[in-house]
Amino acid sequence: MTGLPDESRLLPSGEEAGTAPDDRRFRPDVEGLRAVAIVLVVLFHAGVPHVQGGYVGVDVFFVISGFVITGLLLRERAGTGGTSLGAFYARRARRILPAAVLVIVVTLVATALLLDSADARIAASDGRWTAGFLANYHLAHVLPNILVDRFDPFGQFWSLAVEEQFYLFYPAFFIGLLLLARRTGTAANYNGRRTLAVGLGMVTVASFALAVSTSHLGLLGPYDSPFTRAWELCTGALVALSSFALRRVPTVLAVIGTWIGMAMILSAAIAYNLLTVYPGYAAALPVAGAALVIAMGTSVPPAGVESMLRVAPFQWVGRLSYSWYLWHWPVLVLFFSYKAKSLESTPVATRLAIEVGALGLAVCTYYFVENPVRHSLFLVSSPRATGIGAALLVGSCVALTYAF
Repeated sequence: MTGLPDESRLLPSGEEAGTAPDDRRFRPDVEGLRAVAIVLVVLFHAGVPHVQGGYVGVDVFFVISGFVITGLLLRERAGTGGTSLGAFYARRARRILPAAVLVIVVTLVATALLLDSADARIAASDGRWTAGFLANYHLAHVLPNILVDRFDPFGQFWSLAVEEQFYLFYPAFFIGLLLLARRTGTAANYNGRRTLAVGLGMVTVASFALAVSTSHLGLLGPYDSPFTRAWELCTGALVALSSFALRRVPTVLAVIGTWIGMAMILSAAIAYNLLTVYPGYAAALPVAGAALVIAMGTSVPPAGVESMLRVAPFQWVGRLSYSWYLWHWPVLVLFFSYKAKSLESTPVATRLAIEVGALGLAVCTYYFVENPVRHSLFLVSSPRATGIGAALLVGSCVALTYAF
């Protein structure tokens, strides 16, 4: 059974088309890769044996995110001749905020009802920083290394903060490089993509070098930093920029490349653990693997690893991956804190059952909150209304944290 045809996934807002204009409008392999990423993260946090490196799923998400966002910017530029910063940030707000704020609020209330006042105060403090997309810096301060034992219901938000901090500057960087291409007379070279690639390549090299030089065992500062993770997002962006060339890759090589890429991701998830220095050189394996799956998948639909990733279960979990990522951690933390148990003393089957429960919450969130808001025709047509709503939503969430 295969996934839905490409065009059937394009909702009225058109925002499912996270690809460059010379690529397919919808990439089932990318959606399926999201499923692989979230399952790896969930298995890792659930303490499932032999998946101690499942945290590499976050690296896969970063590559996908860079690919999708750059594809959207390229497609917008091809269609309108420009890039709207207001529309970009409105898209991010509709995509990220509704589900994120819901999870923050429910977690705060659940902590206050189920646990003691000390935990409620910790959750309130963490929630305040989380709502402002600064969870990574806050957590690196209160949890400087993995040995610190502390109630942490919003730990999963660090990666979301990294993405949003990156995207705070990325559109301006994107526009600036295209203006540079126009001034230097290189804009004609496929709409300035060569200049974009050079600029992104420089950021990639600098960020990777920083990651390698600053990463230390168990230290969360470099692990949670947007400066040591930017190269992963840029890698995905470079794949999107190269779509026109990737379409010419011979079919046999592309098919083999997609399977090699998937093997790289899974081997990292199996071979790595908490004693792996990360995100140094080790992060190159899952990042390169994710990039290879997406890049080589450009020219071989539906062959290669897409033949697996496009089946219905992968597509379904891929669609729910964002909401499941948000819910899977606080549900696990609240359960163990309420029961006063440790992860290690709980059977694996129980841990997985908890995460399946979190998936149920993700289903409700996706269908009743995330998707309706993201594809609201009113909000899509009015970036200003989206901006006002986003400000009110974040402000209300921050204000609520002071009630605990």
